[in-house]
Amino acid sequence: MTRFFKASAAYSSDKIDCPEKRLFIAVLSQAVHDAFSEHVPTVEKQKAQSWLMSNSYDFKTICECAGRSSGYVLEKIRRKILEKNGWNVDLSMRVTSPRKRRRMRRTNKKHLTGNAYYAAKRASDPTLIKEKR
Repeated sequence: MTRFFKASAAYSSDKIDCPEKRLFIAVLSQAVHDAFSEHVPTVEKQKAQSWLMSNSYDFKTICECAGRSSGYVLEKIRRKILEKNGWNVDLSMRVTSPRKRRRMRRTNKKHLTGNAYYAAKRASDPTLIKEKR
């Protein structure tokens, strides 16, 4: 008789709670606390912000050991720092390159059809205008 083990949430990586993982989570949370708290001295605040924005090997390793994505943490911290300094981070930036936009503009041209085509042609070509008698 074979036994089947049902995979449960206890075996997933999010539920594993070991002391090392808690230590790395504490390191990240302390850095965020130092970066944004008012009672922390300015020098320590700047050091914490620069470390969080550095995307260095140490930062990536600590995020990985804490079970967090370093790209996600970096993006959230960057947004928070820019908002605190008065930047509007909710504006959307252009993602497509100028060459691609130019190509899209060429392919998305509207063509006149039917009566609108002949009306535009008549308006642009003076020889087609009939004189009324």
